[in-house]
Amino acid sequence: MNFANGSYLNKRLLRINVGFLLSEGPGNARDIPLGFSQRIQIDDELYLRALTGQLTLTRTSEGILVQGALRVEHERECDRCLDPFAHQFALELAELFASPPNSSKSVFSVDGNGEIDLAPLLREEVLIEATYRAFCREDCPGLSADSCDKPIDDIQTFQNERALLNDDLEIDPRLAVLKQLL
Repeated sequence: MNFANGSYLNKRLLRINVGFLLSEGPGNARDIPLGFSQRIQIDDELYLRALTGQLTLTRTSEGILVQGALRVEHERECDRCLDPFAHQFALELAELFASPPNSSKSVFSVDGNGEIDLAPLLREEVLIEATYRAFCREDCPGLSADSCDKPIDDIQTFQNERALLNDDLEIDPRLAVLKQLL
């Protein structure tokens, strides 16, 4: 992804020290505001344009429970016209960071320095969101003749040539039945 000025915030900013919660014992909680209005790197190839919201970190007997509502904005391609646009969506988080690390309880864990890294969790959530269709605008025409840069005469000529080619093609007898459906 190319940026005009090439600047972005590093994903190290998504590391949160939770050692104080680990020492306080189960039941203690802290609210952590997030507010990144600059581009922030989540992964080698994933950047967010903005990330805002509030997280609640709660100490449990298994580790740190991260809950919160975030507002995410990232650049992606429109599923109709393939033009890039700023996609915004809400993200609800509820994930356990195990302490000590225990893969049977959670894939995420508190590291040896008493920190949690939100970048892998955000990466998974953004990639899941990216599997859903998103459009640059509700009335996006997509890759139609109306949005194409070619003159209408060229498009009609192309369609006529294509029709002529299709008439000259010999159809496989096994597929001839399907032509009747058209």
